[in-house]
Amino acid sequence: MHLRMYDMYSSGGSNSSFKKLIFFEEKLVIETYLIGYKLEGEAVLFFVRTDGAISFSGIVDCFCTVENDKVTEILKKNKVDKLDFICWTHPDFDHSKGLKDIIDMYASEKTSIWIPEGIDAKEITCSQEVKKLFEYLKECTTNIVSEYNVYSVSDRKDMMFYNSVCFQKDMNRYPLEIISYAPNSKIIRKQNYMDQFIKNDRSIFFVLALGDVRIFLTGDVEDDTLEKIPSNYFGNHVHIMKIPHHGSDSSVKMLDLGWNECEVACSTVYRKGSNNLPLSNVMEEYDKRTQFLMCTGKSDKNNENENYGIIKIETDILAHTFSTQMEGNAEYWSA
Repeated sequence: MHLRMYDMYSSGGSNSSFKKLIFFEEKLVIETYLIGYKLEGEAVLFFVRTDGAISFSGIVDCFCTVENDKVTEILKKNKVDKLDFICWTHPDFDHSKGLKDIIDMYASEKTSIWIPEGIDAKEITCSQEVKKLFEYLKECTTNIVSEYNVYSVSDRKDMMFYNSVCFQKDMNRYPLEIISYAPNSKIIRKQNYMDQFIKNDRSIFFVLALGDVRIFLTGDVEDDTLEKIPSNYFGNHVHIMKIPHHGSDSSVKMLDLGWNECEVACSTVYRKGSNNLPLSNVMEEYDKRTQFLMCTGKSDKNNENENYGIIKIETDILAHTFSTQMEGNAEYWSA
């Protein structure tokens, strides 16, 4: 299904300098993959293609199971050798499993690796998988032979500052912008002083912008952080929204940030213990502003036949069109 996007933003000819300028003749496309698993776990992959070839690639969080490793499968299928951008939003197991292997296989000295501010400031209670990742990131930072670019995020930060990229067709330029809005350094500092560590308060939330497209990648950011962002801060229109924290009732402040229109809003599921996310009432609120509301799992979990779900959105930046594809348990949500 191909659909028309709103044309809300200007993309043309900035005179700013960029570290990398990529010329193309016809097509500028961004592919977004939202990957979720049956009980828990999520990852987001995105590729920017110029005239069909991948010119920029990124991953946000990671998860895999013994049966399925969809992140690696998609990277291999698309012949990605190295990632340009890696973001670990926060140290929960369901956002971390397999990320150490991804960094080991797909990071290089040119890769930007982003973690939340203060995430490794002290010993915290976390899974062995996360502890191994902490140790590995320290090695990546201090290894003289292959010192990786590990940066931290808090407040409003330009995550492309050290690796700026712009795509150009004729005289028109399309800079790739990635701006963070969380975690909030005040919250982090207060917790550090009080010897607390609330993982979701560390979660990175950033907006990826290319041309007219705005993609909100929200990790598990929750209301205490979101309410620190000025209301009505963002423009009216969002192209893709990853619904925060698996559609829980502690992350609905995202609805108060000024946007009123969204083409595709997606949630992953979280069904460990007594949890059964996303919540129907939260999804109903997003549905009021969304053209297509989607989930990596089915609204009735008893109808699921696979251990995973994938939502793929392919967006043509110049034609202002997009298409959606679903795999596994993914579906259009119905309450």
